[in-house]
Amino acid sequence: MSRFKYLKNISFNELSAERIINAFKVRVKDLPHLIEWRLNGRKAKTNKDKIRSFHNIHKGRRCFIVANGPSLKQTDLSLLKDEITIGMNRIYLSSAQNGFIPTYIVVHDIPVQLMQFTKDFDDLKLPKFFNWNARKHFTLKENITFIRSDYTPKFSEDLTKTSWGGHSVTNICIQLAYYMGFNEVYLVGKDHNYEQKGVPGKLVQSTGDESNHFTKGYYKKGMGWRIPDYKGEELAYAMAREAFEKAGRIIKDATIHGKLQVFDKVDYYTLFKNNI
Repeated sequence: MSRFKYLKNISFNELSAERIINAFKVRVKDLPHLIEWRLNGRKAKTNKDKIRSFHNIHKGRRCFIVANGPSLKQTDLSLLKDEITIGMNRIYLSSAQNGFIPTYIVVHDIPVQLMQFTKDFDDLKLPKFFNWNARKHFTLKENITFIRSDYTPKFSEDLTKTSWGGHSVTNICIQLAYYMGFNEVYLVGKDHNYEQKGVPGKLVQSTGDESNHFTKGYYKKGMGWRIPDYKGEELAYAMAREAFEKAGRIIKDATIHGKLQVFDKVDYYTLFKNNI
């Protein structure tokens, strides 16, 4: 999906006054973070050096990007025990359920994820990548690196510059996987199919019993979460697919019964035919 097609396909209902005003506010609040990143002061430089330490660290290997969709309940994550995995958001809850914990974790949404579960994320011991704009809310430990995002649709091959959130943390994970040098990337648990509908990006209150994730109570009653922007996500994924194909790399969707149609599908279990 091209940027022009994305803009053309946005309906009038999706361009609510609330959405436009919120977009303006977010960009204004972003300015101090953008300036600090570009001035390349001590904190920004140190963080960029940490990002560089991951460049091509897994060159030529394969990885699995593990999202948080309900299809994970039908997915045998024990098969990933010897694989390199990039998880996202509250995937750490799967540790109690089935023992799965990713190699890396990425969290990007500030109000929905990083601010509502700050202590959980701060306490995680595995290597973690958070939104640069939330840096002041976390203990600056060795295992934390911040990724800077802006609002220009693109696929970033150099995360020391900037990235694009692409309306989903999954897109940050894909850019990180590319930067780390993975030759094969497989999406797992990316259902792309929330049960609730509404204005994309709208912040709504949880009832506490939504079934959009791999575990009940993912959000407690009264917590906030966002209606997905599927069109925005698909634009980002189309850019990602183009970048991978241009570089001669593979990116496929191994989500069981997933609704995302941007990437070629692959049967999750065939990827471990020698292990089953």
